[in-house]
Amino acid sequence: MKPIREDRVVRVLLFVSACALAGCLSISPSLARPDFGIRGGAYTDAEEPFLGAEALFGLGGTKHWSGNPNIEHAFVEEGGLTAFSLDFRYDFPTGQPYTIWAGAGPTMLFRDQNVAGNADQTDAGMNLVFGVGATKGDVRPYGQMKVVVSEDTQAVLGAGIRF
Repeated sequence: MKPIREDRVVRVLLFVSACALAGCLSISPSLARPDFGIRGGAYTDAEEPFLGAEALFGLGGTKHWSGNPNIEHAFVEEGGLTAFSLDFRYDFPTGQPYTIWAGAGPTMLFRDQNVAGNADQTDAGMNLVFGVGATKGDVRPYGQMKVVVSEDTQAVLGAGIRF
């Protein structure tokens, strides 16, 4: 396995993520009112539950585009699987007290192998997300389906709340 700094794909994803994060941090505070949330669900390939945390903030002057940095940790039997992601999403206008969104973004997967002879692994990938959630209230539930496209592609089903 190549060290993380020698893999060209990983370097490109890290550079793009750093640029996106710098752009997000330069947003005017009046436009950036982030929501925070927690989520849980299952990585279907690992067949194990996960817990995660996230932030959600608007991008630009429109309410339709947002950034969604998040972290998830799946409790797999022999170690753990942690995903760090920076997803961007588009909320489709519905005129309802809920929204439907689709998006994508880079992700880094860290597999902690607690088995003798197996080395920890780092894998770069891309998330494809689709979800539906409430837009009104102090606590807003949502559901999301995600496909992690990487060396070990898998689907992730989750539900959470934002506040």
